[in-house]
Amino acid sequence: MKQINELVQLPDANQQYLVHPLDLSAARRPFLVSWLLGIIGSPQVFAAVAALMWVLSNNFVVPFIAAGATLLFANLASAWFRREAWSNIPGKRRDADRRLLGLNLLAAVVQALALAAAVMILILWFANRDVSPEVVAFATGTVTAVTALMAVDVVVTAIRTRSGAAALAPAVNLLAVAAVSWWGFLIIAGRTGPLDISTVIMGAAVLLVVWGAWLAWTFWQRRRTAGGGTGGSKAAPAA
Repeated sequence: MKQINELVQLPDANQQYLVHPLDLSAARRPFLVSWLLGIIGSPQVFAAVAALMWVLSNNFVVPFIAAGATLLFANLASAWFRREAWSNIPGKRRDADRRLLGLNLLAAVVQALALAAAVMILILWFANRDVSPEVVAFATGTVTAVTALMAVDVVVTAIRTRSGAAALAPAVNLLAVAAVSWWGFLIIAGRTGPLDISTVIMGAAVLLVVWGAWLAWTFWQRRRTAGGGTGGSKAAPAA
């Protein structure tokens, strides 16, 4: 049998064959940094950054560039730190399917708070200033798309895992954003007149594209990790 050269001391294979970066002191820090950057690079934070930039710039271009750059660089950095974390574990011994319910719930809470705070700032800004109806319509489409996708995520997670605990994190995210969005709708409704449906759809479409790209990226990262493979530098899934 070919000898595996371990970069760090792994647990005894007879007692614990599958190993996660959280089990190793050398891999724990880069994994947690990757987890944090994964939150920053999530669609929820994308929408939050875009909302803040809409408040500051009152146009479409600047928010898209700022939020897109945040999403791109955070995900690239997150992938690099994941590779660093998982490179300490040979492919065949990687516990890539471990469910980290605590970290997932914490990530959901942080994402929900970030998006809820940004939406609240956006709503308060709209309530006290004359803002372009196009910007309001675009933001409405984006927040509506986020809320709808979160609802789908709750249902899919519950069906796929058959676990209420696994669906708790996306449910927390959904409830926070839905509550703030509804509050904002009640405040802003009637101030700008009828919203242009095409602009609302455009805002939703931008978010759907971002979310779809993020899901594809996440799925690809999971496939790389689950495959183990050569060199021990495969990327790992988000927590």
